[in-house]
Amino acid sequence: MSKIRGAFRPFLKAVAASFTLGTGNSLGPEGPSVEIGSAIAKGFGNVFELEGGKKLSLVAAGSAAGIASGFNAAVAGCFFAVESVLWPSSSADSSSLSNSTPMVILSAVIASVVSEIGLGSDPAFTVPVYDFRSPTELPLYLLLGIFCGLVSTTLSRCTALSMEIVESLQTATGLPKAASPALGGLVVGLLALIYPEVLYWGFENVDILLESRPFTSGLSAAVLVQLVGVKVLATSLCRAFGLVGGYYAPSLFIGAATGMAYGKIMRFTFTGAEALFHIPFLDVASPQAYGLVGMAATLAGVCKVPLTSVLLLFELTQDYRIVLPLLGAVGLSSWIASPQRFSRSNRVKLDSSEAKSSKFKQAKDVPSQAQVAVTMDTDEPTTELCKLESSLCVYDAKNDIMLENLTVAEAVKTKYISVSTTTPVVEALNLMLVEKQPFVMIIQSNNSLVGLLTLKEIQDFCRTAKGTRAQTEVPVISHVCGAVKCKMLPVTPQTPLTTVEKIMDSHGVDQLPVVSENVNHQNRGLLVGFVDRECITVARR
Repeated sequence: MSKIRGAFRPFLKAVAASFTLGTGNSLGPEGPSVEIGSAIAKGFGNVFELEGGKKLSLVAAGSAAGIASGFNAAVAGCFFAVESVLWPSSSADSSSLSNSTPMVILSAVIASVVSEIGLGSDPAFTVPVYDFRSPTELPLYLLLGIFCGLVSTTLSRCTALSMEIVESLQTATGLPKAASPALGGLVVGLLALIYPEVLYWGFENVDILLESRPFTSGLSAAVLVQLVGVKVLATSLCRAFGLVGGYYAPSLFIGAATGMAYGKIMRFTFTGAEALFHIPFLDVASPQAYGLVGMAATLAGVCKVPLTSVLLLFELTQDYRIVLPLLGAVGLSSWIASPQRFSRSNRVKLDSSEAKSSKFKQAKDVPSQAQVAVTMDTDEPTTELCKLESSLCVYDAKNDIMLENLTVAEAVKTKYISVSTTTPVVEALNLMLVEKQPFVMIIQSNNSLVGLLTLKEIQDFCRTAKGTRAQTEVPVISHVCGAVKCKMLPVTPQTPLTTVEKIMDSHGVDQLPVVSENVNHQNRGLLVGFVDRECITVARR
């Protein structure tokens, strides 16, 4: 069933993206299209049992097809596959990687041809008429790259903050996750009442920003700056509330608005009869040129694909003069945005009353989530990038090895319900009801494990013991264990999760107690928590 769900997931995600974008929410279609291409490639790899570099080549080809069809730009699709799939997966063998290039090129070309047949040969957006006046403008483009890097970082941080706020809102109010996208659509719709340009209209709104459509009046620099801020907010909220879509189209919109506003401010500052500064050798180009460069620089800063951004704009403009300003702005934007650490704050906060309660125990010899986060600091930027744009993480060569090496320490839950053998069954049931856990841990006074008792086992005991025991006798946990034999299947924090799953499958259970490796005089480990199928799934995600 998990394989069937995995096969249908990308197609269901495409349907969800269609509803998201069809109703105007502030995301884009290119991310889902990359994920569909890579998912189909993974499916073929699984059918033909391909591994390592061969499967990597297929995934890279699927990713290239997604970008090539989304932007009608085959060359940019090839470089996207190189930057987002092939280069990060350096552990694959070189002989297999050498075969990836022709597959990627063929896939991008075929996708572009099919896209032209179905959608026409027009580019994704209309390239406006623009000019480059003088090489002395290059410092202005470099300054634009710095601004785009700061805007990219702002979008990333705003997305992380929005996800924190929405998650806290769901926890505090009990808002179902299934209702979150509707609430997100409501918030974005309210923003669009004032700024309708932030909605997804394909790339028509980008054409309006670039003033590339006839009979359209240009927007002022002040309005463009406002649109940048509102678009950042709307896009972050869409992602935080669970709406499905990519960050490529919003990045291009934000970059176009940033570049156009910057270009208009520069023209007002350095050219014209009322210029603030008169520099004889500086002749500022049209704002459209800065708008195009801003699009590439912001896309590179947000999605960390600088070469793809340069090649995409070069392929659409077909103008060699734009390459030098593009390279300078994109390089600076990527450099500014790349070292940022927009980590989400630790959400695991134990209530002081719960920490003091005897019903809950916190393991001392199991690393906490905060400690794990510190040790995995080097992987944090990649993790946050995947949360921002999942299509950039469609393949991880280390994935299989990592899953095999995961241990119970990375999945253990250290808050649990504990009872003794003399605890009345009614009290144990009340604890299960209050804490919403379908089992209790049975421990001795020194916190050593006796067994694990599930709600189903208590129900079975009640059915069999009905009428056989005196009504005046209060049933306790020891009576249940004597009748149904409480399971004693402990694992340690160093046990691999693959072994845990085998134990669960062989004994038909969904939870296992976790004990420390240090045993007491009775040869029993001290209870530190439990592991179930849900936390195994979460740890692997």
